Amino acid sequence: MRSAVPVTPRLASALEGRVFDVLVLGGGINGTGVARDAARRGLSVALVEKEDFGYGTTGRSTRLIHGGLRYLAMYDFGLVRESLLERERLFHNAPHLVRPITFLIPFYKGQKTPPWMLKLGLLFYDFLAGRSVVPRHRVYSREQILALEPGLREEGLRGGASYGDGQVPLVERLCIENMLDATAHGAFALNHARAETVEREGDAWVVRVRDLLTERVISVRARRIVNTTGPWLDRLHGFTHVKSRMTKGIHLVMPQHSRNAILLFSPDDDRVFFSIPWLDKQLVGTTDTDFSHEPDEVAADARDVEYLRRGVQFLLPRADVSTIHYTYAGIRNLVPEEGKSESAVSRKHQVIVDPQLPGVISLVGGKITPFRDVCEEIVDMITDRRGDTREAPLPGAPAAVATLIHELARRCRELKLPASHAETLATTYGTRAHLILDRVLADPREAAPLCTHAPMMRAEVAFAVESEMARTAADVLLRRTRVGWEPCEGREALPAVLDILDAMLGRSDAQRKADEADYLGQVGRRHRFRG
Repeated sequence: MRSAVPVTPRLASALEGRVFDVLVLGGGINGTGVARDAARRGLSVALVEKEDFGYGTTGRSTRLIHGGLRYLAMYDFGLVRESLLERERLFHNAPHLVRPITFLIPFYKGQKTPPWMLKLGLLFYDFLAGRSVVPRHRVYSREQILALEPGLREEGLRGGASYGDGQVPLVERLCIENMLDATAHGAFALNHARAETVEREGDAWVVRVRDLLTERVISVRARRIVNTTGPWLDRLHGFTHVKSRMTKGIHLVMPQHSRNAILLFSPDDDRVFFSIPWLDKQLVGTTDTDFSHEPDEVAADARDVEYLRRGVQFLLPRADVSTIHYTYAGIRNLVPEEGKSESAVSRKHQVIVDPQLPGVISLVGGKITPFRDVCEEIVDMITDRRGDTREAPLPGAPAAVATLIHELARRCRELKLPASHAETLATTYGTRAHLILDRVLADPREAAPLCTHAPMMRAEVAFAVESEMARTAADVLLRRTRVGWEPCEGREALPAVLDILDAMLGRSDAQRKADEADYLGQVGRRHRFRG
């Protein structure tokens, strides 16, 4: 059950009182990207998301912005080239959210992928990347790579290499800023709203949308529908013809056990997985197994966890693999390919246009990194107007992150806030962090800390509600701030967040309890493997 929050009358009337050029279903990276691109081209756009922006596959990823080195072995050269180009654009258009990261690859005697092949792949990876802000690959002797990462298993170690890629620690913020830019250009976005039925009326589609926070049903009319619901692609009545292959990927969040990001090969099956420093913790993942159940119920199980834990222990024997703060799991929807294993299925996307459903475009597959290019391709099918997202920065993008951190540090000192706030604010909100500090300047009580594990203030909760469409504790703690990803999982801040939401949204005690239960249920799913 969910807490009830009324939709603003202006938004409700806008959704029901017109025929939109485009209705986007799904608020992940592709849905918010399509809405942004279309709105920036002057189209009238509505977006509905049944949970929250970035809730699904996007928020359950490995949080990398990368070309996909392993896709070279699958001969997906076009996908790698596209992703590397888009990686560079994100470095420039969202530098507060996306940053370079260097990976180590250890070489071991007897591994299935020999060092010469890895070196050749790294050369080709650099060639496809062209000029880049990340360093080109380097090759190391056994002694050199042990000096870089002393925790590696020494038995059989022959040397190694390094290469550059990108990381987006708070990938949900990419969705939020896409949504913010879309609405700034006239789009209407509604989270916690489920599309239930779709019908054709004349030259438009009519989608019945249930606001899950009020149980109000809204009729949204649009000339075109873009279905970017990922694993939920065929769950809407009328769209069951769209098929995809679903695979599950899980991640472990553990105490930090290495100073570097490392690409590793599983001792079980030689699959690639990563061990990456992330928010002062270690992110380990991912798995790739077929999945045929309800996407909302996905969770890591004991077998998934042991697979990754065994891989870490084998290759980083001194790592603490007994402590797992929590796990998270997500579903990829991939283009079906007969006869291929889960890991061998291409990550290329497919845009489906069914002549029996005029004006409906469905997206299958794809990766986070090239989302902008994919969204541009989809909107190009809708309009001849030229797009500008290749060069347009996201709303919080600063000219230079270091300069922004310096500016925020000065303001924090003036406001008597801890110095650690500056970097966290900069890498969460970008230039929009000044708006949060303006709230503190106007009312010093807004600086009150809510969690001892992360520098989060009361002002951030109010800002999330007023400026970023947060309506539940999970919206605030998991997708507007980083607090829900700390080892405490936001439990320490939860009572204060619920208090602020109650006061701002006028909720009853029953609505508060429902929201609390929903949040605890979401974070509780992360521990299901223990049972």
